[in-house]
Amino acid sequence: MSREQLRQLGLSRKQIARMERNGDLHEIYHDVFAVGHRNISRLGHLIAAVMSCGPGSFLSHRTAAAVHGLRAINVRAIEMTVVVGRAPAREGLIVHRAAQAPAAGEIRTRGLLRFSSVPRMFVEVAAGERDTELDRLITLAVRKRLLDPQAMEAALERHERRPGVARLREALGRYLPQPDRTSDLERDFDAWLLRHPEIPEPRRNIHIGRWEIDCWWPEQKVALELDGRPYHVAVNDMERDRIKDTKLQRMGIKPMRVTDFRFEHDPRGVGEDLMALLQLG
Repeated sequence: MSREQLRQLGLSRKQIARMERNGDLHEIYHDVFAVGHRNISRLGHLIAAVMSCGPGSFLSHRTAAAVHGLRAINVRAIEMTVVVGRAPAREGLIVHRAAQAPAAGEIRTRGLLRFSSVPRMFVEVAAGERDTELDRLITLAVRKRLLDPQAMEAALERHERRPGVARLREALGRYLPQPDRTSDLERDFDAWLLRHPEIPEPRRNIHIGRWEIDCWWPEQKVALELDGRPYHVAVNDMERDRIKDTKLQRMGIKPMRVTDFRFEHDPRGVGEDLMALLQLG
């Protein structure tokens, strides 16, 4: 409970001070008390932090990442953001100041908690995290289906002048759609095929039923898809591609997917996998 809530219940300052001395109230953060004992949960610590910093404050940075399930909750280093002229000092909390109120959709609520959305959280941590940690957070957010490409792109544009955003955009390069990326991958793959005559020439951009196939080897019944945008760009893309692969398998066709990231970093593996599928055919 906050000091203000206790006053609203009719308790005087002296009564509140007496309850503290008697061990009935334990101040966790400025003007916020645990009732009866200090053994409160991590969620209790987060709620107390929000209450201590007041209306308009929200959990941010690494703590927001923790609320989204992207890292462990560290109650010894809870990070808050307040929209005021000067960030108030709060013992036990790391308080950041925002010059402007967050844009619509940048703050989420869950019960008594207010915290940064995933796109805003990435902008907040971009300046302070190492590249390896940024990559880990991004990968985990993708796996948990928390990364919305459109919302992320909007946040990058909105905060383009903040420190670390350029580095964040680079780290997100494999996950956000890029213009003409598919055609670039197709051209690169065609050029690669010319250097590998042991691989039969495929038919390109043909339809099998309702599905369009990038490269098709009819004799071997192998269908290769060139995913110019990584397979994890968006949930809808993932589900559509999985359905497509399943339907092709039901037709006796062996599907293979190659992302631009894998083709760039593992062309040899791509060739070995493709040759193995063609030999099976």
